[in-house]
Amino acid sequence: MNSRRINICHPGYGASCSLCCGSHNYRMDIEQIEELLLKRTAAGSPPPYKHPYIVNHEKLYRDAMQCPHVGLSEDNEVFCLIYAEPDKKGEILSFFNGTCSNFFCPAWDVLTDKQVIFAARLMKDWFYYSLLINDIEAVQDLCASYSSPDDVPEDVLDELKEDILDRFVAEDGK
Repeated sequence: MNSRRINICHPGYGASCSLCCGSHNYRMDIEQIEELLLKRTAAGSPPPYKHPYIVNHEKLYRDAMQCPHVGLSEDNEVFCLIYAEPDKKGEILSFFNGTCSNFFCPAWDVLTDKQVIFAARLMKDWFYYSLLINDIEAVQDLCASYSSPDDVPEDVLDELKEDILDRFVAEDGK
């Protein structure tokens, strides 16, 4: 097990991730997803509880979550609208204890803090950081090839973004 000090979901540098919560599990483009997440945040916290497998939007991955409690902050970072709610009861407590508080992605156990920070500094966002951090081999290759995120050429970064998005969408339904 990795002795992580950095929160892989919120490592700083403008990067954040809630891929496990379904932040990317929409048949929408990034602008539409951002608009949806911003509307949730503007509606206030905590929202009325809704189970994350009950959806209002078409999913990209049928068997994955599309949690309606993922929001987007003014700083353009994804976060859970109910995570900090001190009075979790009933269904929400059951779901939170059974799923949310026990889930860690494979990257959590495999990537080092240095690799997480590299990915965060490289992407500086919620959308592409989430895709990159969950492509462990790509993060490891980047860290082996470049001493700093600043050393990654713009064309390599553009190609990387296109590649990780294409692979994510290509695995649709699998």
